[in-house]
Amino acid sequence: MKFFSSPPLTVGIELEVQLVDRNTGKLTRKADTIFENVNSPLIHREFLKSMVEFVSPVCEHPHEAVEQIQTISEKCCEVGKEEGFSIAASGTHPFAQPEEVKVTENERYLRLLSEFQEVLRNFLIYGLHVHIGFPDEKSATNAYNAFVKYAPLFLALSASSPFFRGRNTGILSYRSKIFEQLPRAGIPQQFCSYSEFTELIEILKNTKTIESLKDIWWDVRLRPDLGTVEIRICDSVSNFERLKGIANLMVMVGRLFMEETVKPTYHQINLQNRWNAARHGLNGNFIDEGANKKVGTVLLELVAQHSKKFGKLKEGAKILEKLTSVPTVAEEELRIYERTRDFKKVVAHLCFGGNE
Repeated sequence: MKFFSSPPLTVGIELEVQLVDRNTGKLTRKADTIFENVNSPLIHREFLKSMVEFVSPVCEHPHEAVEQIQTISEKCCEVGKEEGFSIAASGTHPFAQPEEVKVTENERYLRLLSEFQEVLRNFLIYGLHVHIGFPDEKSATNAYNAFVKYAPLFLALSASSPFFRGRNTGILSYRSKIFEQLPRAGIPQQFCSYSEFTELIEILKNTKTIESLKDIWWDVRLRPDLGTVEIRICDSVSNFERLKGIANLMVMVGRLFMEETVKPTYHQINLQNRWNAARHGLNGNFIDEGANKKVGTVLLELVAQHSKKFGKLKEGAKILEKLTSVPTVAEEELRIYERTRDFKKVVAHLCFGGNE
């Protein structure tokens, strides 16, 4: 499987968002309304009629990619003001019932629904996917292994799904626990070489388990067809500063490890670190070299390591330092609900530009 080269450390962002009624906060089937009013290649249809995906072009800097997402979201929000809906972003909708939501009648989606049945019917979830470009298969594989190890950091930064079906799940990123129920999802294995990855993909294709790489839903996946590594572990977020921080951290990790062979981590350790981040966010434990550190501490150590070796991504480093000292979006949601007992106020907090 040929790896198509990309300019190193370029960034592309895909953000899945919810369309919610401005008065009730409920999901509303307004995807068609957006496509009728906004003609842009940066908006894609998604699994549900109450969601769309914003997709940036390939950008040289993470801030540029975020600005593209912000611009297209503002255009769609303007449509929403006229049509009675808002656009929100979080890993789950706080109180929607999956059985009440209409699936887009797309051949691929219907085929997946036929295969995964009740598991997929509960997929009322929304993610953030970021592509980082690499020049060759070796650098991409090195970075992939590092992204697998540090994926819990990205999950903790983005955690925004403590509620599901109107209940407090006790987990800051419940979306990640729903998604991992699929057989080809969750934290994947690390690979000793690019050929080991391609051998696995060929086996899955030859056994008709998958048709293409799009049927692999790992938290991190190599995309040789695009010349990228795609980090898929994150909950969706509506705060653009947080989005910048997450994308900057991914670029930092990519730059730090693209020229280094990353020592594989025991898979059980990666699984445990993922759980700790989903459950406790930045305050969760991160097992590294047999010892416990806080997720937030490991994050700041990586920022410092990058600064020492390459110089600061100044604004990105400042954002990340700030984000480790403030509540996650999930914690903000929990505080709002504890104070108001009103899910509509939680949803309003998750909307782009607020829900006046």
